[in-house]
Amino acid sequence: MQQYQNFEDFIAEITELLQSIQEEQNATNQKIEQYHKINMKKFAKLTEFHEICDMTNQVFERRISNIERKISELASKIK
Repeated sequence: MQQYQNFEDFIAEITELLQSIQEEQNATNQKIEQYHKINMKKFAKLTEFHEICDMTNQVFERRISNIERKISELASKIK
């Protein structure tokens, strides 16, 4: 450990280290907030995409159901 000339030098170095840590924490918090916003936007887009897929699937299911019904009607008329 480094020897200090006096107690004030020791306190000054501790204060400097604490400020450095605080600056790093602030920078980390800013990055976390930025990434959180980005992730929330991506999540919103994924949710929107999922909803669109669900709507598309419902349309296709209705169409397939109608086709199956028509085929059943035609098959019953042929018999």
